[in-house]
Amino acid sequence: MKNRTRTSLLAIAFLPAIALLAFAPARAAALGPDMPAWTIRPGSAGTPDKASESPKAETAPVHDPLERTLANVAKAEELMDAGKPSEALPAIQAALLGLDGLPDTQPGVKELREKLGDLKEQCDRMSASVLETDEGADGSGTPLRKLGPINPERNERVDMWIKYFTGRGREDFQRYLARSGVYMDLLAHNLRAEGVPEELANLVFVESGFNMHARSVARAVGPWQFIRGTAKIFGLKMTPYVDQRRDPELATRAAARYLRKLYEMFDGSWPLALAAFNSGEGTIKRAIRRQKTEDYWALRLPRETRDYVPQFLAAMEIASDPEHYGFDLPPNSPFRFDEVLLRGPVDLKLVSGITAIPFDELQNLNPMFVRHRAPAGADGTSIRVPKGKGDEVQELLQTYYKPKPLTRAELRDASRAQQKEMRRAPRHRGRHVHLVRRGETLSEIGQRYGKTPATLARLNRISDQGQLRTGQRIRIQ
Repeated sequence: MKNRTRTSLLAIAFLPAIALLAFAPARAAALGPDMPAWTIRPGSAGTPDKASESPKAETAPVHDPLERTLANVAKAEELMDAGKPSEALPAIQAALLGLDGLPDTQPGVKELREKLGDLKEQCDRMSASVLETDEGADGSGTPLRKLGPINPERNERVDMWIKYFTGRGREDFQRYLARSGVYMDLLAHNLRAEGVPEELANLVFVESGFNMHARSVARAVGPWQFIRGTAKIFGLKMTPYVDQRRDPELATRAAARYLRKLYEMFDGSWPLALAAFNSGEGTIKRAIRRQKTEDYWALRLPRETRDYVPQFLAAMEIASDPEHYGFDLPPNSPFRFDEVLLRGPVDLKLVSGITAIPFDELQNLNPMFVRHRAPAGADGTSIRVPKGKGDEVQELLQTYYKPKPLTRAELRDASRAQQKEMRRAPRHRGRHVHLVRRGETLSEIGQRYGKTPATLARLNRISDQGQLRTGQRIRIQ
């Protein structure tokens, strides 16, 4: 079957190659071919800033792009046959990019696009399976084992947090529940794809309240609250312009891989794995060794870690049936998008002006961008736009998107801001204490450290609605 498919691809590709050699049309100037919404690419295959500087590109052998496309198709098929859809996807997208500027009316081009569309659909189906391939450290590609489920538990400690979330913490939990309606499906899908229980998405209630920009006192960032060192281990990129810890999809994949590692490290105990996710595996291992028990509920742990698993179980219980606990159901507004590939520097404000997509909506869809402008990627930069607007955005950007390169001042300021952020000490006298400044509220302090106002109120034995005094010390942990 594989040989027949590749033979047909060669035949399909041969026709446009002949046509290209016969007619040698100029590169498409403005509008590109129609493409599936999941991978929308501008028509120009070169960087706009350098087009006028590369006259040789016009005289290159016209069959080269088609040969590269065919090679990428073959590579994608091989990876799909090997059960590696996550690796196959870039090859599929590269193949589609190679067809940019070639109209569907040209013999064979439409068939190639349809073939690539079929491969992408197959890739999506495989990615949705819990048996998606884990390349591992050695690249061996061993299939992921589906991990055991999370057993709901009810005891006094869990019930205490259910009572809190449905009582004093009700307003905060309702806000987190509303945010979860945007992200829960996306998080659950990515957790399933990594072979871990999708119920772990409820951990984000405790970690960040589904705030993609949450930052803790330990400089943990994003929905899963990754510190820089752990984020790097699990493949998340952090630059002065991009922080993938804030991306709900990429960060969830990284969190799933970390949770899998912890689950296996603690012999299939989810309570111990979750406790280690909160405080580090070293803390839990030392507690087990000193106290000679592997029962999470019997371990004496730091207060935050002692509360962490009961909070998660309470959040999971409430989120499973919000109406039963008197909460409004989250709105049905899932995080859905099309992708476009920008040529040249990223400028979200310029994209907003050209497309009439509100700037804050672009920011919400692209939380990984630290600034609205970023340098150009070597192969372009993908950004997300609202679902269903991809084709329209593609046409507009191909015609009007002409961003200016970042100035030296912009590059310098961004680098300095990142360095300052990395070395900046929290504004407090003690290690886990915040010194209140004029006009600050518990909500603002909580957003800074990734804590809910209710949690801060409980730690400090104050009302979460009370007014703070300038100079007042607020415990963070």
